[in-house]
Amino acid sequence: MFDIGYIISAFTALFIVMDPFSSVPVFISLTRKYEKESRLEAATVAAVVAAGVFLGFLLLGPIALSFLGIRFESFEIAGVLLMLIISLTFALGIEFEKREETPIEAVIIGVPLLSGPGTMLTSMLLASSFGLPNVIAAGLLACFASYLILLFSTRIYRIVGKNGLEIMSRVMGVLLAAFAIEYIRKGLGL
Repeated sequence: MFDIGYIISAFTALFIVMDPFSSVPVFISLTRKYEKESRLEAATVAAVVAAGVFLGFLLLGPIALSFLGIRFESFEIAGVLLMLIISLTFALGIEFEKREETPIEAVIIGVPLLSGPGTMLTSMLLASSFGLPNVIAAGLLACFASYLILLFSTRIYRIVGKNGLEIMSRVMGVLLAAFAIEYIRKGLGL
């Protein structure tokens, strides 16, 4: 039922897409005035809601596609293309639109901070390759790892700084591009 290799591969892809390191500065600035307990609660709520959105989309996404008359193969192609674009934005530091300040409520609940469209697309693509139970386990582990990063965000920021977080985000972009290319190769039968 569970395959540790599949779980590790799915975890890696989901963790990269969630990119909790890029959320560290935002989380710190929005929780700066929080007491230690409130910061813990904010990180917990963010991770739990991100996990809920991840699971909800993973389990109900195929039903929604069917209802809309979209073949999974079409979704896979679109998902891989978007994954490649997302990876390029991470790796090259490109922003397609000017981001506005996100309301604190959206950041605290983890959407789209952790479980955004990229996570939703990636989870469904991974489920088709690695199996639903493995992707569920990997997604929950990625949400837990993201929780730990948010929880220790102040320490992480002190250690690696803004430039270090930027470098981590770019490296994750390159890794995500490699995952996207791998899916393209599988789709072409190479």
